[in-house]
Amino acid sequence: MPRVSFLNIVNYLEELAINHVEIKDSFRWNVSEVSSALRLGIQLPVMLIDAVETQTKVDATKTIHINTTAFTILGKPNTYTGNLDQYQAQNETLEYCQQICFDMETRILQDATMTKRADGAKNWMYGLVDKNSFHHFKLGPLFSDGLYGYRCELSLKNQVCREANPDKWSDL
Repeated sequence: MPRVSFLNIVNYLEELAINHVEIKDSFRWNVSEVSSALRLGIQLPVMLIDAVETQTKVDATKTIHINTTAFTILGKPNTYTGNLDQYQAQNETLEYCQQICFDMETRILQDATMTKRADGAKNWMYGLVDKNSFHHFKLGPLFSDGLYGYRCELSLKNQVCREANPDKWSDL
């Protein structure tokens, strides 16, 4: 059984961001960036993609990798939220970003039900999304720009082969 890799997941989320008509920019970000301004030239709303974390779960019959990732949707076009007392603008932005997160969840769940991609190739995501893993929560203010938005965390599970590949080991 093939492994689901870091790049499989990050590239898929990047592709979703490119194809969603409201998302203007996206990138894989690092938590250290939160203390400074958002990268120059980024348009809102932006989708920030987290690195994938993997946990192994084992029972008597199988080994599973639980790949947890997250994305964050920040900002609403032409809506400034940088001052702490701009509650109406912050609420509008939070609503806007939450709805985009829900759009993404729906698309991810749909994609995980298809055995083949649009180009006819095997869909690596088929059956891997843990439907109960989606967790959405409010973020903000973030960055020195005072951005608000919503974050979505989710998990993909895939079974792992229990036999080592002899081509990878000199002693097997």
